[in-house]
Amino acid sequence: MTNLLAAFVIVLHISLLFIQPAFAEANSVVEPDQSVAIAKIVEISKQLQPPKLRGQHPKGHGTVWAEFTVAPDLPESLRVGLFKEPGKTYPAWIRFSNARGSDDTQPGLHGMAIKLMNIAGDKVLETEKTAQTQDFLMVDHPVFFIRNASDFAAFFAAVATGKQAAFFATHPQAAKITQSFQKKQIQNLLATQYWSTTPYRFGETAIKFSARPTSQIAGAVGTTPDYLRAAMADALMAQDATFDFLIQLQTDPDKMPIEDPTVEWLEQDTPLQKVATIRIPRQVFDTPEQFAFGEGLSFTPWHSLPEHQPLGSINRARKAVYQATAEQRHQDMEMITKEPSPDSFTPRLLDP
Repeated sequence: MTNLLAAFVIVLHISLLFIQPAFAEANSVVEPDQSVAIAKIVEISKQLQPPKLRGQHPKGHGTVWAEFTVAPDLPESLRVGLFKEPGKTYPAWIRFSNARGSDDTQPGLHGMAIKLMNIAGDKVLETEKTAQTQDFLMVDHPVFFIRNASDFAAFFAAVATGKQAAFFATHPQAAKITQSFQKKQIQNLLATQYWSTTPYRFGETAIKFSARPTSQIAGAVGTTPDYLRAAMADALMAQDATFDFLIQLQTDPDKMPIEDPTVEWLEQDTPLQKVATIRIPRQVFDTPEQFAFGEGLSFTPWHSLPEHQPLGSINRARKAVYQATAEQRHQDMEMITKEPSPDSFTPRLLDP
């Protein structure tokens, strides 16, 4: 029961499914029945959210300072949005997390949420149009576990009535993907690949994106509830950590659908292309002050330039859920919702 309810929380994090045409914009007309459904999901997600904790990825291992540098040799065709200037570096905060349980020895999904700063230009959120940030949210699995709105509605009803096992019995694909979530154990958050799972605009086309580690960081699956945080702290005391930030261009809408997140975009059909490097310098991040700062940050795929706007009904539902739960959490914490600037908090960086 616990694992299945946790899967429901994962649903809310990765996305919620309501079908609409590919490349639909955020300001497109939402059918009344979908609006009612989204409102209900927002209400339930707020009820499930623990006081002062995130409704999605509640356990943070740490929020680290980073640099995000656009590839200096980026082809002209990929110079879109924040990637327009090859070689440009943006300061960033990155939060690593568990998608569900607080015990790191228990398998499950893990998250990497990137917040870039000094991003000029109007953003897609009307309430934060002048914000200077761009978020990229990822988990360590390439696909979502429910195929469409109909299946999601059935799963939602099963959760409400305590009949999740019956749902998975009649939806074997969802059960299979969920089981793969529940088998994930990793050695180090800095040595793990992460994926967006959902598509995003990249100028006039669609992409999915991924962060793949490139630094050599050794490790082993730990035996303590907080071993992932400890392993990351030890690694960043000794060396920088680096990732390639990669994109996959949609080249075939049938093989790479916008509206079915259970379909993996295979590298043999659309190779991963490097567009930036992420460098996490040596630092001490596990202080109470930095932890509190990181937990006060709000991450959503809708902190975005129009050129990188989230696509599809999944991301549209995430917009409503993330905004509502972030507002509730900040109210509980008696904090004002505000996007950070590079001088909002000073990280404790170590000498090279």
